[in-house]
Amino acid sequence: MTSPEQRNPQNGNPGGGPKRSVLSIIATVVVLGLLLFTGPGREMLGNLLDQDETTPTESSRQTDTQGSAAGGDKTSEDAASVDGRVSAAVERTVDGDTFIAILEDGSRERVRMLLLDTPETKKEGTPVQPFGPEASEYTKKLLGGKQVELEFDEEQRDQYDRMLAYVYLDGDMVNEQLLEQGLARVVVYQPNDKYIDEFRKIQDKAKQEKLGVWSIEGYADNRGFHPEAAK
Repeated sequence: MTSPEQRNPQNGNPGGGPKRSVLSIIATVVVLGLLLFTGPGREMLGNLLDQDETTPTESSRQTDTQGSAAGGDKTSEDAASVDGRVSAAVERTVDGDTFIAILEDGSRERVRMLLLDTPETKKEGTPVQPFGPEASEYTKKLLGGKQVELEFDEEQRDQYDRMLAYVYLDGDMVNEQLLEQGLARVVVYQPNDKYIDEFRKIQDKAKQEKLGVWSIEGYADNRGFHPEAAK
């Protein structure tokens, strides 16, 4: 007669399944014991864990390095953007505060220096004003045929479509040099007033030393130039 255990395979395994399971458990316990409680085992286990942890760390380090490099390039680009200067070649000067320039893209621009005004020499209907020729000659000798940099303020053009700029030659601002020589006066057309405080200090010093336009009493003031004062 067939026994219940033989009729129901779930209650027994003639093929030795339970014995194999018990043996597998015993083998696993033995291996874990060797790994946990023996020196060589612990070393092997530590190496395995270190290898697993090293891979993502190296990957992260490479990612960080690449990110830093990319970030460095971006910072450099941002700095250049904030600097905001444009290279240009001076084709010719017009008068003391205006010149014609060729930009890097080949465009030809009439550039008017910001925050200053030199006496007139070529304005239609206006006689040549004292120190106008001197200012024109100074700018011509300084900028003629030179490579310069243009820095812009809030508004890049005026109502006459002239490009408005602070002009740099070899790192020095030409606008300031004209004021230092007493060949220009400070004039403000809002909102372009980035360097107004510095320019006024330079102008005050030229006034005290009675240079150029400030050598004639009553000739230059904040309203303009008054040639009648030179007579």
